[in-house]
Amino acid sequence: MLPPTLLFIALIQLARADVLRFSSYANDFVDPDYIVAGKFPNTTGEAKASIVSWANYLSASGPWSVTDKPMVAPSGSKQDYMSWAPYWWPNCTGVGNTTELTPEQIWVTCPYVNRDGQFNPDRLTINDIGAFYNLSDAVLYNALAFSFQDNHAAKFVNTWFLDSQTGMNPNLNYAQMQRGPTGQGGRDLKSFVKIVSGILILRKRKCTDWTAEIDAKMNAWTQKYIIWLETNPLGVADNHGSFCYNQLIAAKLLVNDVPGSVAASDKFFNGIYQDQINSNGEQPFEAARTRPYHYRNYNLAAMITNARLLKYADPTSDPWNRTTKAGATIKDAMDMTMTVDPNASGEARAVGEIFPNIAAIAATHGDPDGKYVAFLAKAFPEYASDASFLWDQPLAGGVAATGVSTTNTAGSGAGKGTSAAVRITGLDATVLALLVSAVVVL
Repeated sequence: MLPPTLLFIALIQLARADVLRFSSYANDFVDPDYIVAGKFPNTTGEAKASIVSWANYLSASGPWSVTDKPMVAPSGSKQDYMSWAPYWWPNCTGVGNTTELTPEQIWVTCPYVNRDGQFNPDRLTINDIGAFYNLSDAVLYNALAFSFQDNHAAKFVNTWFLDSQTGMNPNLNYAQMQRGPTGQGGRDLKSFVKIVSGILILRKRKCTDWTAEIDAKMNAWTQKYIIWLETNPLGVADNHGSFCYNQLIAAKLLVNDVPGSVAASDKFFNGIYQDQINSNGEQPFEAARTRPYHYRNYNLAAMITNARLLKYADPTSDPWNRTTKAGATIKDAMDMTMTVDPNASGEARAVGEIFPNIAAIAATHGDPDGKYVAFLAKAFPEYASDASFLWDQPLAGGVAATGVSTTNTAGSGAGKGTSAAVRITGLDATVLALLVSAVVVL
């Protein structure tokens, strides 16, 4: 997997046309009511152009299916989602082999040990995770672009989830398997929230491609997946806790179980969230990781998504000011993370992962002293060309009706931690699909 900023650079170098920005977030929830209302500020033209450009590319790149992988899950079904844990490495010193083991033999024979933050290069031999990431972006961007043009989101959803031959079974029994004699799994589908955002937009826009039959089938699939999330030990014990709640809260919204969605949100905020932020805004569990800058922003993205989901499910709620047992809020975690130097932990390439989080907090809490916009303008001067600028509003910047740009959009910038930028023409689709899938960071 390429580090995010290297991914950005690679795409820039491969491109032979003008630059637009593509944002592939770990997760995000886009309020469908805001999108359907269509009352976007007149400064969001660049963001709209980015959305349309990438919706067009992704439409040409799909569909995707779990059955595309080169091997079968331990269940014997290619329709079971499958991926390998990224930080786990084989230790074959004690297995007693007398000849060199093949990769396939290593996968099932050697015990695997965790090396936190060190990616095993063979983890993408099976790339359901990359395919799902591309799918989630395709559904979200096509649904967003439906305000401006036709889209292929319904076809992509049908192929990945519902088709009898290519549809995914509603479980994660073999996701992020820790290989070896006692392999286990149970996570990975975190970007499911982007799928839900897209579907809710299509429903509210009354997209004719999103038929009653597809809607009913997707509801049925999601009901089964909810059962798996709530009852299977792998789902219940998912140690990507904030992201696990992202999925559950969004899934309940998708099946119109609003009370259940609110209850799941409250369980998050009254549960694991309580220990996630200290009084000074530090996230202790993330700070202890070998890649603390990345994981601070990674968990921030999940907490922000949970807050957005709850606010949509219950407009009377105030998730943004929900405090941990230390009296801290998500905003406090954001403000503290802004003071962290990624170079201190050797994570200069992850610097851009903070950008979408800053934009979300600024759009929610306001920016009276201008510190959020100042940070973005310095580190990511063309932030208004990013697709997220469309929904992270109100947020200063962009090209106003006068045509005067309030951000510097001439350069490519540093790139955000989970983004790539390019207009699609002149770029090899296979290479780009691989690179875009590489932005998945666990």
